[in-house]
Amino acid sequence: MSDFLNRFTNSKNITTFAIVVSVFVCYTGMYAVRKSFLAGQYTTLFFGLGIDAKTILVISQVLGYMVSKFLGIKVISEMSQSKRARWLIIFVTFALLMLGLFAVVPGRWKILALFLNGLPLGMVFGIVFSFIEGRKNTELLAAALSATFIFSTGFVKTVGLVIMQDFNTGEYTMPFYTGLLFFPFFLLSVWALSKSKGPDENDIKARTERVPMYSKDRKEFLKTNGVGYFGLVGIYILLTVVRDFRDNFMVEFWAEQGHSSSPNIVTLTEIPVAIVVLIIAAGGVLIRNNNRAFTTGMLLTGAGAIMMIVFTLLFDRGLISPVVWMVATGIGVYLPYILFHCLVFERLVALLSFKGNVGFLFYLADALGYLGTVIVLLLKEVVGYKQTWGHFFIWLNLESAALLLILSVFATWYFNRRIEKKVVAYSY
Repeated sequence: MSDFLNRFTNSKNITTFAIVVSVFVCYTGMYAVRKSFLAGQYTTLFFGLGIDAKTILVISQVLGYMVSKFLGIKVISEMSQSKRARWLIIFVTFALLMLGLFAVVPGRWKILALFLNGLPLGMVFGIVFSFIEGRKNTELLAAALSATFIFSTGFVKTVGLVIMQDFNTGEYTMPFYTGLLFFPFFLLSVWALSKSKGPDENDIKARTERVPMYSKDRKEFLKTNGVGYFGLVGIYILLTVVRDFRDNFMVEFWAEQGHSSSPNIVTLTEIPVAIVVLIIAAGGVLIRNNNRAFTTGMLLTGAGAIMMIVFTLLFDRGLISPVVWMVATGIGVYLPYILFHCLVFERLVALLSFKGNVGFLFYLADALGYLGTVIVLLLKEVVGYKQTWGHFFIWLNLESAALLLILSVFATWYFNRRIEKKVVAYSY
């Protein structure tokens, strides 16, 4: 059995398939530890302050996740290859234990348990992505990783709902059992990733060599490309906020629509989103020219924003069903969100030809993105926005999509102008 597994992960012909499966399973295992608690509604829990209990729990976990992202700006960008697998296992194991703590501690201590649960998990994406970046087929591999953002987030919540409904499990113990169910598959996937081959000479030639970025390197990048990069960060913040609200409160939205007894709808509406988005994202591997690939990613970001606006207006006027709206706006928000993971940042590193890695670009953007989520969550409660989740999602989609369009045009213009100047300077 061991010899077969070694051949499976080291064979030249099957390495890509092994990594595709491994990154999907690995991040799904993390999602089971992070997202399964969202299947509960926690209506019997009260913390005071006039704020919904589940909202407080979500804020607590997101705060931990956000802190992890800020720490990851340094940790992930500087992490060496030899430490990746070990830290993946440590981080997810600790987070799973915190779900066990969440199940048994009294009410207010559950807030701390979920903060500690989120604290290490923000590192996981950067570590997993470091196994696959800098390859000619990174878009394909990253598409498999990104599939977890769409499919697995609904899948683990469906599993959580089934565990509660069919196995008579309480909503406080359900997250631990869900995470534990996925944990052996997570461990197997980490082992497979640790055995996979890194980028070869052709990959390095096409995408530049990926190396650790230390403080001096990070400051130099921001000094040279900061204006355009923070335009991209603005886009990413908006996408993160919309995607997180959709993800965190989808169960409540469908309950409002009369589907509280149909847990499968949480997964079923995400399947067409995943299929459409991942086919397009994986197709990025066919675009060899880095400038053309980056520009295509930005154009599709604008197209996603337009899609969000059009279908949200149709839903607001009662012209389409909630299912059609969630699928269409899901494509609109997830397409650019996944492209940032699969194509935009990956090709920007190659396009600008700087020595570094995608981890730094992701983690600064991710940290600020989750900060945006926390701010909007708090503002919603402080301002006292008491409309239905449907009305809130309509407002959030329209406002965010309008800003996305503006920032997409700016970032595309900025980096195309930078590349033109670079080509002219090189020609001399």
